[in-house]
Amino acid sequence: MLAPIWWTAFTVLGIWGHSLLPGVDFFAPGMAVSLRWQRPAATITLTLAWLAIQEGAGGLAFGYAILWYGILFTLLTVGRWLLDPGSIQFQALLGLALGLAHFLLLYLMAVLEMRAFPLKRVLGECLLQAALYPVLWYLTESLFPERLKKRREELL
Repeated sequence: MLAPIWWTAFTVLGIWGHSLLPGVDFFAPGMAVSLRWQRPAATITLTLAWLAIQEGAGGLAFGYAILWYGILFTLLTVGRWLLDPGSIQFQALLGLALGLAHFLLLYLMAVLEMRAFPLKRVLGECLLQAALYPVLWYLTESLFPERLKKRREELL
């Protein structure tokens, strides 16, 4: 019962964060923590809920959030083979990669939709994403209840 309450509170805080700082993904650290400590089914369920929220509330054409979480999942999975997923260095590198991915995906969407590309605003969002992701991950990892942490052996 603790997991649904914790993830619901996390999602509500993430929605609030999105409204305060548009362009910064507050759910991404949750995906990293969920992939590390929860069963795959829990991560899939959470990601689908966050996808629905992002696609429904976003102003871009359908597909940005799908590509975003696909990139995030790939980076987390490949990065886990190379580095310790619990290290702040890995998460800082991931933050930089997500800042770059945000830029590339927004540029792609702007070109596909034949929209203007506000370079200064997008660069600001990318820098915020890169800087805030490791901090948000650290907070999420620190606040995640010990009782919900499954050992790697238990997940397999």
